Amino acid sequence: MGDEGKHIIEVTAQDNRDTPDVRWIKILAEYLPRCGISLPSNPGILNIGCGNSVKWNYLAVATYLGTKDLGFPDYVGVDVEERAFEKAREALDGLVKFVVCDARRLSHFLSGVFHLAIFEHPNLSTSPEGPKIWRDIFKETAKLLEGGGGVILTSFWLNDHIPAQVALERAGYEVVHSGKNKFPGRQFDTANDGEPLNHDRYILIAKKRPSYGR
Repeated sequence: MGDEGKHIIEVTAQDNRDTPDVRWIKILAEYLPRCGISLPSNPGILNIGCGNSVKWNYLAVATYLGTKDLGFPDYVGVDVEERAFEKAREALDGLVKFVVCDARRLSHFLSGVFHLAIFEHPNLSTSPEGPKIWRDIFKETAKLLEGGGGVILTSFWLNDHIPAQVALERAGYEVVHSGKNKFPGRQFDTANDGEPLNHDRYILIAKKRPSYGR
């Protein structure tokens, strides 16, 4: 991790808050440099399945970019229903573009080049179709990412984490990091098999392969 990343972590660690924005600043500072993902000035950021929690993620991304003198993100939040991000839209008025669509047709609703896609807790395990649905979403996202563009995906538990890794690889990404997140949230529940459930417990970092067609 570079000196700038260490500085971000030191600053955010001072108040010991376990808020999503603080955790996500740490996640960005730790995993982007480690995995070789560099963002340009005013990068395009996609948050797929953003929900209302996008307000915390936007704050983290904007803070991280500010410490690196990279300006502000061109940030887009996507969800299948407007009510999913209704409160966040009000809080982030003028800062984030919100799009309502089925992300399996994402490229029909968005254009341009994005540099980082964020997926917080995509649910691949509730139905047999889950992995295929998300594989299709990952393929659509790749159409909008520049070659070598990055993906950050977090999961509550292994039942989502492992299928997500397989789906990303089958969708044409190179997974460069997979495992437990150094900066998870607090435990909020326990799975039937006894596994603790935490926000952002597991993390995947992937890159779009430069050979992937747009």
